[in-house]
Amino acid sequence: MSVETRDRAVRARFRDQDGLLSTAQAKEAGYTRAQIAARVKKGEWVKDLHGVLRAADHAATPRSRVRAVALSVGEVGTVVGCAAAFWWRLTDVCPAVMEVAVPHGTRLKPRSGVRFVHRAVPDDDRVVVDRVPVTKKPATVLAAAVGLGLVLGARLMDRALQTGSTWRRCGGRTGSAPVRTEQPSPTSCSCWPVVVRSEAERTAHRLLRGAGVGGWAADHEIVLRGYGRAVLDIAFADRRVLVEVDGWAFHRDLRAFLRDARRQNAPCWTAGS
Repeated sequence: MSVETRDRAVRARFRDQDGLLSTAQAKEAGYTRAQIAARVKKGEWVKDLHGVLRAADHAATPRSRVRAVALSVGEVGTVVGCAAAFWWRLTDVCPAVMEVAVPHGTRLKPRSGVRFVHRAVPDDDRVVVDRVPVTKKPATVLAAAVGLGLVLGARLMDRALQTGSTWRRCGGRTGSAPVRTEQPSPTSCSCWPVVVRSEAERTAHRLLRGAGVGGWAADHEIVLRGYGRAVLDIAFADRRVLVEVDGWAFHRDLRAFLRDARRQNAPCWTAGS
């Protein structure tokens, strides 16, 4: 492999891995230990976690922190808990200390900001997402909810249910009992089907029923000109009045929130079938 081809391959790896490269990957590409040290000495590469290099022109980010942990530990580890939830984009907060599950008997040097959990992760609960081994969503949600505590954990599970992540019972896990107790339950009523709703929607429904307000329906389908079919949170169809209950838990990011806002402000709507 020519030097030009080697450097091109390494640049592509940096780009695809949030500005990071493991020393093992650098050696696989053809760099010797002396050449790696020379790049670090010149300031082109910066030492990150144990066995991980970062391109000097790439700023460290929460996402690169998770990837650095995965690269440092290698295939033997699985990112779990709140860090896995962040990687799945179930939460916007990257934990200061990330948990990585490793098989029993595995001995690794301590890493800053990393806590090793010695337990086996079943193959059915493990998946590689964008080159980072993490627990699958059901196991991730449960573990992260336990780690976050009763209130924040319940909110995470609520958000996971809204965005389609499944939940399952994992017996024997420490702290799983209170999480099961606080699992957000769907709201049901004779006037609409059983569905999973956000905490804000459930509160709105309780207030309307408590005040004796009738003539409304949840999840009312309409067709918006220029937007297509949409589902309204609350609709007074006879009076052509709609209510949308918004919150950051359902909208995964600002772009999605603003996109929904534009849809909700569309001037014309017609009743769907």
